[in-house]
Amino acid sequence: MEAYAISALVTIFSSLFTFWLAYNVGMTRMKHKEPPYEALKNKEVMIANRAHMNCIEASVVYLPLLWIATIFGPTTIASYVGVVWFISRVWYALGYLKDPKNRQTPFMVGLACIAVTTILGLYGIVM
Repeated sequence: MEAYAISALVTIFSSLFTFWLAYNVGMTRMKHKEPPYEALKNKEVMIANRAHMNCIEASVVYLPLLWIATIFGPTTIASYVGVVWFISRVWYALGYLKDPKNRQTPFMVGLACIAVTTILGLYGIVM
């Protein structure tokens, strides 16, 4: 598969996973009868909401870096680091939903992917 296609798939799957997390927040709110216009009171709703928000926050940082590294840097390496990043985000969110204490290791993997992708992009632009 072409490296651009891999980065495109990472982008698509990240968007779909973020949408699923948003859906999960809605379903969790309904389960606990907590309307969206009220402050979060239920711990399970709060955790679902934070898992979703953290995914959005990470995507806003990572996806532009992925495309810069894919276009300007070593395309194949950048795209496979993107796959690892996406896996780390799924691992992070699903671990967070089970127990917020489960998020440290996947967070560090995702952070490493951000660092590597940034370096790849900068290298490609400068060189």
